[in-house]
Amino acid sequence: MLKDSNFKNVAVIVTYNKLGYLKSCLEGVMKSDQFLYKIVIINNASTDGTKKYLNTLQKENDKLVVVNERDNLGGAAGFNHGIKRAMMLDADAVWVMDDDTIPDGTTLKNMIDARQNVEHEFGSWGVLASNVRWIDGSAALMNVPQAGKPWNRSNLANLISIAHSSFVSMYINAKAIRQMGLPISDFFIWGDDVEFSERIARVYPSFCVTNSSVLHKMAENQKVDILTDNKGRIPRYFYDVRNKIYMAKKQGLKACLKYIIHFVIVFCKVIFKSNYKLLKISTMLKGLVAGITFNPKIEKVH
Repeated sequence: MLKDSNFKNVAVIVTYNKLGYLKSCLEGVMKSDQFLYKIVIINNASTDGTKKYLNTLQKENDKLVVVNERDNLGGAAGFNHGIKRAMMLDADAVWVMDDDTIPDGTTLKNMIDARQNVEHEFGSWGVLASNVRWIDGSAALMNVPQAGKPWNRSNLANLISIAHSSFVSMYINAKAIRQMGLPISDFFIWGDDVEFSERIARVYPSFCVTNSSVLHKMAENQKVDILTDNKGRIPRYFYDVRNKIYMAKKQGLKACLKYIIHFVIVFCKVIFKSNYKLLKISTMLKGLVAGITFNPKIEKVH
């Protein structure tokens, strides 16, 4: 089906101090060069030589658009800025990913084919998510999309309906971005991709494309949580709690009650079954209090 010469696909990569991974990511992305109009790279103030490398690379490749941020704005603002820049380039679709995402030569091709099939079947589309695998080929546990209801909404075997997905290879309709807005920068980290894709998937048919695969080079293939994470990362869970409360509020009373029950269960486990209790308790409570009034603005683009 392809024959997509007039359709502007813009890739967006957000990077921070992972130069080795970024090089592998770009190598994978360039395997889809024929389908890409531009490649936007948001460098979140890396200190490992990334800026010098990207500035040199940009001189050699006119498809690259490099944005070197002065401060590390967090992943949420990074994707916000990257998607905004892609829209300024008149993108028809935006393909976003982290710097440790490794696509292959068929990742985007199969996504484009799926997009065309979804357009034919449903008339419109919102988010398409890749099938994210870990380095050993197993499913990347942190990047499993939430299945939609019904999951088999499409007649095509390689499409599974989703309610939300992750920024590890997400292909987004620019029309949906204009209508539904950008990722919320104020999330800083955690939940920005879930909230953003869920916002779009409520309105536009969205799917996981099972034959569009990427590798996610995480150190370990496991979900992180405040109970088992290392001490240095515990303060980050302020954003986890705050952002989840915000999302629950947007979904209604049932979602709020469900999250409160989850919060209480985790809180009890912290008290009775974990280390660094005071730090974890204070982090969770600060996130809880902040989440009650947290009401960030959803930025729109034209």
